[in-house]
Amino acid sequence: MSRAYDVGASSEQGRRDYQQDAVGRTQGPAGLIAAVADGLGSYEGSDKAAQAAVRSVLGHAYLREADASDGSLKLGMESAVAHAHRDVRREQLVGQHTGLTTLALLVVAGARAAVAHVGDSRVYRLRAGKLEQLTEDHRDSRHVLTRCLGSVRSDCTPDVLETDARPGDVWLLSTDGVHESLTLEQLASVLADGADAQVAAQALVESALAAGSRDNCTALVVRVPGDVPETVRGAA
Repeated sequence: MSRAYDVGASSEQGRRDYQQDAVGRTQGPAGLIAAVADGLGSYEGSDKAAQAAVRSVLGHAYLREADASDGSLKLGMESAVAHAHRDVRREQLVGQHTGLTTLALLVVAGARAAVAHVGDSRVYRLRAGKLEQLTEDHRDSRHVLTRCLGSVRSDCTPDVLETDARPGDVWLLSTDGVHESLTLEQLASVLADGADAQVAAQALVESALAAGSRDNCTALVVRVPGDVPETVRGAA
């Protein structure tokens, strides 16, 4: 039986000249698919690249239809990201631009979950009061991205993590405008206060902007239904 996840998303242009982040989610019999993407600011058309990447993974057949108990989520995630890369390349040709993008992807199917990412958009999980960053930024020592979608030069291979999903888990997908402006403790405090997902997502974006973020700011929050023990509810 599919769960009804509490999902909320907020995305603001902030101090940038235009919005290059994209965010989306969909729920169906197989579970939840959620994604954020951050177009690379120095490349024309990166807003369209980000939109194409999110649109692609949300429509990927395996992720939309796979049974939670059958097959490998890892293989499905790898396929979805590869398909998103091809769709970004196709968008470049159609739109006559050079847009590139990051991508962070979450699939929750029953008691199983998988995370994939390319670039420096991140996925976090709050469990039993502890917030854990599940992705590692693809950057070199100069803080230059080493992986992105749409490039013919850099690697577009995702890192994929298969894990479990438990009642009470809270997941966060964010672009660097949010997580580079807030500490891990600040992120955890917002996610652990029990507010619904939409309120939490908006609070994270507003907090990042108030902290001085000069980038587009996007946060997507997913709460897995179920009780959280009183001993950890509200813990940071």
